[in-house]
Amino acid sequence: MIFLNRTQAGEKLAEKIRPLHLAGPLVLAIPRGGVPVGMAMARALSCSLGVIPLIRIPIPWNPEAGYGAVVMDGTSALNLPLIRRLEISEAELEMATGMAREEARRRARIYLNNRPFPSLAGKTAILADDGISSGYSMLAAVRFVRKKNPRAVIVASPVASEAAYTMLSSEPGIENLVVLVRDAEPLFSLAAHYRDFNPVTDDELIRCLSSADAK
Repeated sequence: MIFLNRTQAGEKLAEKIRPLHLAGPLVLAIPRGGVPVGMAMARALSCSLGVIPLIRIPIPWNPEAGYGAVVMDGTSALNLPLIRRLEISEAELEMATGMAREEARRRARIYLNNRPFPSLAGKTAILADDGISSGYSMLAAVRFVRKKNPRAVIVASPVASEAAYTMLSSEPGIENLVVLVRDAEPLFSLAAHYRDFNPVTDDELIRCLSSADAK
């Protein structure tokens, strides 16, 4: 399945989620690419849209790749086998994690517009992204959301690598893992699943959130 763009992907995800008849749904998008997906889902499901400010921890000599992710409150998910294989020291890991946490906090102030993170009590949190490659950003988001005591946690993505799907399937606290395409290719390419996969900027992200607030 090839998606036209992130909006269409979100609409198709909503079609799969609607029959679940979730109680108090709230879509929480993973920035940046997950926000247009989440906005389309929230519109189709007639619910609110929020964002989880997190950032990937980049490999120093290959910033396009990462070995984990950190949320604004310091909740993290680390690819420990990769960290050992890359021979990243504890001091390097602590420094990189701290820098990522500060950047996530900076983005939180912008994305949340200095407002507190929404209460999840009694709500079903639907965590949305445009794709799940390694799975560690989504894993960090799940661990963060579980601390907020939601009624249930749903993970939703148009596409996921088979490895990430397997990892998330074994994570406690995920009630449902909704993925339209599971990609078993050894070299996972998220862009290959979209006709339009232009990067999402902070300005576009903020416009999406502002538009959702206006509904």
